[in-house]
Amino acid sequence: MKIRQIIGGVLVVPSMFAMPLVWISGAILHFFTAIVAYGLAGPGFWGYVAAGAAFTFPIVAEIVVFVSAWSTTGNAINGYSTWLLLWLAFVVALFGLMALGGWLASRAED
Repeated sequence: MKIRQIIGGVLVVPSMFAMPLVWISGAILHFFTAIVAYGLAGPGFWGYVAAGAAFTFPIVAEIVVFVSAWSTTGNAINGYSTWLLLWLAFVVALFGLMALGGWLASRAED
């Protein structure tokens, strides 16, 4: 076993254990999206409809709430989009770490 494969294994194993963290944090972000959708729609019946729809359609809800918060605040970077973009950066970094570890752990050229 070469040093490259050892380093690759060291990178892959912790990133695989971090996958449940991605699922849990994604669920928390989705719940937060439903709360923000309720706040954007206003209290009352339409707030509950918006929160229910946001909770029912995960990825579509994140996009719709992102655009809605953007049009409401006038800024692309607002309170909701900051959390959404940080979560996306975390997932991309984690998958990049997994890809790098897999590439390093693959069979070395003989």
